[in-house]
Amino acid sequence: MRGAGQIVLASGNPGKLTELADLLSPLGWHVRAQGAFHLAEADEPHPTFIENALAKARHACFHTGLPALADDSGLCVDALGGLPGVRSARFAPLNDVSRAQQDAANNSLLLQQLSDASGRAARFVCVIVALRHAADPEPLIAQGELNGQIGEVALGQGGFGYDPLFVLPDGRTLAQCDAQEKNRISHRGLAMRALLPLLQSAWGRDVSA
Repeated sequence: MRGAGQIVLASGNPGKLTELADLLSPLGWHVRAQGAFHLAEADEPHPTFIENALAKARHACFHTGLPALADDSGLCVDALGGLPGVRSARFAPLNDVSRAQQDAANNSLLLQQLSDASGRAARFVCVIVALRHAADPEPLIAQGELNGQIGEVALGQGGFGYDPLFVLPDGRTLAQCDAQEKNRISHRGLAMRALLPLLQSAWGRDVSA
């Protein structure tokens, strides 16, 4: 396979790069951020996580000639028909604001829309896609989910986004977990760990190498 040993992460998020590099190094892959190729992030116009992840991975493969990994993730609330879903990062329609301001507006809108809801079940969902090349007809796809409830008030100082509102089965919010625990139970971590055996079997990289 062209470029075996290197794989491009279709994201500019340094946290994702570190997490995925740690998970993929035993498989013999060296993960490179798409920014190392001066590649801008792809558009994400699609209504589903899997379509957006595929679009980002194809974009990275096409412009670098290397295999690529991409993920798309968000919060899905049952009472809202799965919203905010792929719109999670920009649920509240704001422009030119800081991430903290956007997060606060997203959380406020979420609470507002759930004010009369009879149920508050929710889950964080992550879909990760791996492609060998831009025209790969056999993408590797894995999904991870973290189930919980949306609380009525924000609690905790850690995390970001919806973490202060996302209540785990043990009653803590995700923002009350330390970073190590959050990474262990996160939807992205679960999706990546589900992808590892697919990479090993389908792409022939030995996990013991």
